[in-house]
Amino acid sequence: MTNYYGYGFPANFRNLIDGGDFTVNPWQRGTAFTGIANTLTYTADRWFAVGGAASSISVSRAAVSAVLGFAQALQFGRAAANTNTAVISLGQVLESADVYRLQGKQVTLSFWALAGANWSPVNGNLNVQLNTGTGVNEGSASMIAGTWAGYQSRQLLPNQSVAPAAGSNIAQPIAATWKQYSFTGVVPTNASELGIQLNATPVGTAGAADYIQIMGVQLELGSAASVFEARDIQVETEICQRYAWVTPEPAAGVIVGSGMNTGAATQVFYMATPVQMFKAPTVTVTAGTFKTNQAGTATATAITAGTTHTVNAISINGNSAGTAGQGTLLQGGGGAGSIVASADL
Repeated sequence: MTNYYGYGFPANFRNLIDGGDFTVNPWQRGTAFTGIANTLTYTADRWFAVGGAASSISVSRAAVSAVLGFAQALQFGRAAANTNTAVISLGQVLESADVYRLQGKQVTLSFWALAGANWSPVNGNLNVQLNTGTGVNEGSASMIAGTWAGYQSRQLLPNQSVAPAAGSNIAQPIAATWKQYSFTGVVPTNASELGIQLNATPVGTAGAADYIQIMGVQLELGSAASVFEARDIQVETEICQRYAWVTPEPAAGVIVGSGMNTGAATQVFYMATPVQMFKAPTVTVTAGTFKTNQAGTATATAITAGTTHTVNAISINGNSAGTAGQGTLLQGGGGAGSIVASADL
């Protein structure tokens, strides 16, 4: 059986990018991020940003109405008044298991973009890269550093009329009105890693609108961009939860986990992940006002990440007073706490 592009397998999801529709991207970690520098930071689900040591990158969700089919975009750029001119990057790395099907094939990357009034790079350029490697799941930080095994930045051919020449790091001018841009290249026959990287070199002091907005990001087999594949919000959420799962602290009394008192002032709680994660996650917590339920009484606790996590469950520790050996529950207190399980590449 051949699909629309003539390749010998049935079509599943055409778009290999996760969360590229920022209307249905779950934005589990929040919808506004500021002060991002040279520590690679995940923002909208599956999308990271990183810059230089003195960068101040802002990423946020922005309402849009100019393009039918989209209500939200991702806004990326420097914070107002920042003077650092190091390269700033936004990107996503695919899991190796999703890359093998692309080996030796022609692919097209497309997205909608708009430049803010103060977008500062020379000629309004956004550099577009399709990076590949021959290792297995070496991660986003290694891609940015160019240290993947067999790392290459692939030659891309722009498909729009106002475009630079083909290259491996295309400097695409971004207009001040919404336009769709697309780029076509070939994935090496031995590729087992692939990521997209959108980067820019800012100039001077950032104004209030030194940013771009993007949406409808799609990577697909074939030589031209097709209609954007809009996925159901539930499907997109479950795809993204393979790589990150965030539990915001709920209202008082709402249960999030079950466990037991392992001592007079220690608890361990079990929380099943909603989907099987890519790998055993790293768990971080913001304590907030979570409570343990001790024989029906909500009792203050300071939660911490447990030490045993799998692709199917995580553990959380508590420190409230209780009776050793007795069952207990972890519940919200109505505060601003959170539990973040991250398995991103």
